[in-house]
Amino acid sequence: MFDKHSELMSYQWQEGVGRCQVRLTLIDTGNGLQGLLTGGEKPHVGGVVLALPRQSLQGEGWSSDVYITPVPGHKDVEVARTMAEALAQAILFPVTITAGIHSDHLNSQELGQIIQNCNNLTQTVLNFLESDGISETSH
Repeated sequence: MFDKHSELMSYQWQEGVGRCQVRLTLIDTGNGLQGLLTGGEKPHVGGVVLALPRQSLQGEGWSSDVYITPVPGHKDVEVARTMAEALAQAILFPVTITAGIHSDHLNSQELGQIIQNCNNLTQTVLNFLESDGISETSH
């Protein structure tokens, strides 16, 4: 990852099944990640999140500034925010996630499963980045 001298690389993962399945496609731009997080029965564009890493204001570790643009009435950006922040803090480059996850008439258990699936995807990507040698100490 982050080979600034080659073509753009893309990576894909999915988590869950049926109405609760989510998919993530990440494109390595060489100076950050562009992600598309979709799922459910009606994938769409529900909002965009941009996370910019910065040193923590407490002086230890890293945090991020986050900019959120939701499509009115959409909550997709909540899971995208969590994902973008975690990835930006791990790689110390900007991360943008466009999210759109929808299934009609979800119950609270299904909604919780979608959120868990997104959290699992985030952890999967963090593990991938760590195993690929990308960490805050490698920049």
